[in-house]
Amino acid sequence: MKQLTTYLTRRPTKTPPVKQANLTSFYIGTWTFYDEQQKRHHTFQVSSHLTIKIDGKPLAGKIIKLTAKQLLFLDQYGYELLITADEQQPATIFDEADQRTYPIAHLKKDVTKGI
Repeated sequence: MKQLTTYLTRRPTKTPPVKQANLTSFYIGTWTFYDEQQKRHHTFQVSSHLTIKIDGKPLAGKIIKLTAKQLLFLDQYGYELLITADEQQPATIFDEADQRTYPIAHLKKDVTKGI
């Protein structure tokens, strides 16, 4: 019995699941990335309604997956934009249309609420 008690008290605790509202706020903001081919900086905005703009232009499509590690957006042409995150913030964006991954840097928080 003592072994069972020791085992139960040493079990790692599970992290509680992150609430949907917290997931949404995690991705809200304005991000920048550099396109090596075009030799150009771009901005990427995610609003509180999870609408997306690139360089100020809205993207038609929808969010098809939202987790603490990924936001997956499917555009109107069937291409995916995959934002991956580390523990602190979104870190990369993969553009399926170009088959390229870009590191992203955070510019501003909560400036895109009205998108």
